Amino acid sequence: MRIKRIKAHIITGLLLLMLILPQLALANGPGIVPGSVSVTDITSTGAEIAWTTNSTSDSRVNYGPTTGLGQTRYNTAEVKNHNIILTGLTPNTTYYFDIWSNGERSPVNTSEYYSFKTLTVTEYSIILDHACGVCGDLVEVKVCGELIRVTATVAAAGTYHICWDSRAEANVVETFRATGAGSHTLAFFMPEAKQGIHYVYLTTAAYSDPATDTFDTFTVNPSVKIDPEEGPVDTEVTLNCYGFDATGDIRVSFLDTEETGKTNSVGSWEVDFTIPDTPAGGYTFDIEAKEGTVWVNWVSKYFEVIPEITVTPRLGTVGQTIEVEGTGFASEEEDIEVTFDGEPMKTNIPIVADENGSWEATFVIPPMQRGTYTIDASGESTRARDVDEINFILGAGLLLEPGSAYVGETITVYGGGFRPGETGIRVTFEGQSKATGITADSNGSWDASFVLPASTYGSNTVSASGDITKNAVEATLETEARIEEFSPDEGAPGDSVTLTGSGFHGNQKLTVTLAGISAPGEDGQSLDVRTQTNGNINITFRVPKGSTEGTRTLVVRDEGGASDSVEFTVTEEILSTTPLPISPKGSTLRSGEVTFRWQGVTGDTGYTYKLEISKTADSGNIWSKSGIEGSSYRLMKTETVDEALEKGTYYWRIKIVDDYGNESPWSDYIEFRVSPIPPWVWVIVGIVVLTTLMVVAYRETKFKVTE
Repeated sequence: MRIKRIKAHIITGLLLLMLILPQLALANGPGIVPGSVSVTDITSTGAEIAWTTNSTSDSRVNYGPTTGLGQTRYNTAEVKNHNIILTGLTPNTTYYFDIWSNGERSPVNTSEYYSFKTLTVTEYSIILDHACGVCGDLVEVKVCGELIRVTATVAAAGTYHICWDSRAEANVVETFRATGAGSHTLAFFMPEAKQGIHYVYLTTAAYSDPATDTFDTFTVNPSVKIDPEEGPVDTEVTLNCYGFDATGDIRVSFLDTEETGKTNSVGSWEVDFTIPDTPAGGYTFDIEAKEGTVWVNWVSKYFEVIPEITVTPRLGTVGQTIEVEGTGFASEEEDIEVTFDGEPMKTNIPIVADENGSWEATFVIPPMQRGTYTIDASGESTRARDVDEINFILGAGLLLEPGSAYVGETITVYGGGFRPGETGIRVTFEGQSKATGITADSNGSWDASFVLPASTYGSNTVSASGDITKNAVEATLETEARIEEFSPDEGAPGDSVTLTGSGFHGNQKLTVTLAGISAPGEDGQSLDVRTQTNGNINITFRVPKGSTEGTRTLVVRDEGGASDSVEFTVTEEILSTTPLPISPKGSTLRSGEVTFRWQGVTGDTGYTYKLEISKTADSGNIWSKSGIEGSSYRLMKTETVDEALEKGTYYWRIKIVDDYGNESPWSDYIEFRVSPIPPWVWVIVGIVVLTTLMVVAYRETKFKVTE
């Protein structure tokens, strides 16, 4: 029971203490803690004063070289740990001060003060607040944007210079005036300089060293400025390189392209680089310097390739064909779409980017009101908002469908950019009226149609004007050449073919070829025919000699290059008359100079004959002759020609060939033999004849003598 009573008294006492202490603290105010006042970091021109309070409060220091003080430093921040830094003090001087927090002074006695004495300046020094840096960019010629801070301490009054690399007037980067001994904080822009260590000197007004080796060092490292940092293909990028070795080899690489050069005397190099055809995305420029025989990569700069479209032309009319080219899309990107005023356009081909993200296409401006519209593009991975849209100025114009046609086809004319509700619109083709009384709708659009009349190959003009649009707008309609009819659609060489067509040039000479062989006219001579003035054609020709059997391409072309082609079937024609062999026929000939005779076609010079000689009736020929005129041929043996046959059994046959190469069937093979008399027979015959002559002569002589 006694222990419980003691615990109760203790707990009660603690509770009373907790209630009393805050009241005591409030009654005593902030309470500058006795003995907490200190003076630190005393230099020749400054010092730091610190103290502590029981609760948060502001900070004030009154100070001066006499007890009259006269100067104040004040900080409104509510803190417990206070510190005030005094600067600009005079070296080797005693300063007096007091401190205040929320109106409470220390020392408590107002006739007392704290004090300290600044240091005496006896040396010169220069200290840079960072020891290295890069140029980054030039703020003016030969001056970099890198700001270097420096603290210069001097022992006497005077004018002083901060110099870069050497104590010389040309190398001064900053100047200051000192009224006495003390420290001065300055800043200067780094000069354009080569890579490595550079000396920063403190000098007198005469550019001499005020003490011994009064300098500090600063290390310059390489840096590169890129401008711009993004853009489309073909963007001109400028790279300014600073802080490399002086007159050293340097190069920049981008993808598979590189540029090389040499830095100048301060280690700088500027190069312009054109972004090549490449897909959209982020890439790096790698800038390397050569150290000995090795290239070292010092800096890499990022560049963003963005998509872009170009439009040609930038102003036009309804119905005009517009060329659009895209670069910087994704590699082989599909589903690329071109829009005009936000509406997808039908392009000449489905658009797919190549491996470099580039593509090109065309579309035709639809009928719309005149005004300014935007052209844009997007794909499966390239968004429309990623591509800068192109403004296009649209005027009145015509759209023709189709834009090229054959004579006799229907042409639809769409007008756009006319005045809303405009009346009296009329359409002409090459000055001939084709549609009248047309009224534009509320958007200034309308349409009409006509059948393409006989017209010459190439560009023809379709025009339209109205009661308000007095100056006619025009569009070009391309008339195409066409073979309309030809008969028959098959035939043998020499057969006659009739052909009609339209859309050729007017009054020009025509040529007809079949499988590349020129076709003759109906008379068998060279074709001599011209197109009509309106481009129509009506010609008759023959299937040319040398045309082989099968389906062949028949081409009609005029001198201006207008042409069309059809398929024509070349057939074989077998002549009905077969020549009849006459001689030799089953006979034996004593000479190899054989004369062949046959019965052929009489009274017609349009045929020749082909003769073949074989060793057997079913073997290939050993000799043949084509183009034989007449009904006989002799094998000759002369100084230049030796056609004579050797001894043996032979077979010969003959066929007829007309002027177009059509042939008759071969005649039957006819057998004959060549058997010349051997030379020894002629020797014996000669001896017999000679002997007979000698006997006769002897007898006649003998009888004459006897008489």
